[in-house]
Amino acid sequence: MIRRVAGEVVEVLEESAVLRAAPGLCYEVLVGGYALPELRALMAAREPVELHTYHYLEGNVATGQLIPRLAGFFSNEEREFFLRLIKVPGLSPRSGVRALGLPPREIARAISAGNTALLTRLPGIGKKKAEHLVSQLQGEIAGLALAPEAPAARAEASPSRGEAMAVLVGQLGYRTPEAEDLVERALLALGAGATTEAVLQEVFRLGR
Repeated sequence: MIRRVAGEVVEVLEESAVLRAAPGLCYEVLVGGYALPELRALMAAREPVELHTYHYLEGNVATGQLIPRLAGFFSNEEREFFLRLIKVPGLSPRSGVRALGLPPREIARAISAGNTALLTRLPGIGKKKAEHLVSQLQGEIAGLALAPEAPAARAEASPSRGEAMAVLVGQLGYRTPEAEDLVERALLALGAGATTEAVLQEVFRLGR
């Protein structure tokens, strides 16, 4: 079983990235959409990365046509969240990776809060599946260490946080750490009750 892959990012595709682990040895790793901007930035900077991986077989067992796949994550906590996610009926490893259009910590927050409206914005997640995610995982993910290290002053929980992250990472291609920092600063300035539109306007002002 391949548990981690480290190396230089040499190609970023629509649903995966290719890492050169050693001369002549490259691995293609499936990744969620949330990870693509960060991986593109690492490739441009020629900086190495280490991904925590989930190794599985994809295909038809009856015909014996099975293809080994790797799904990759930036931390072990993200990997553990993914393993919980694909236990939900109807989510295969492939569809589970595709659903990660937001950072796992944002999805975990939405599940904990019962925010099905945000969950339905994830690729392949409709209303019924969003409700299943909440009903089956809401009590399980509370103990997962998905939150980043808290700054000295951290904005209190805000419903606009996840929506702002969805726009910045999913639509505008911001790197996840950069988007998290900007949204955090915007919420500290505006307060937890700020609308998503106000948060985004403050983010754009801060990013000038």
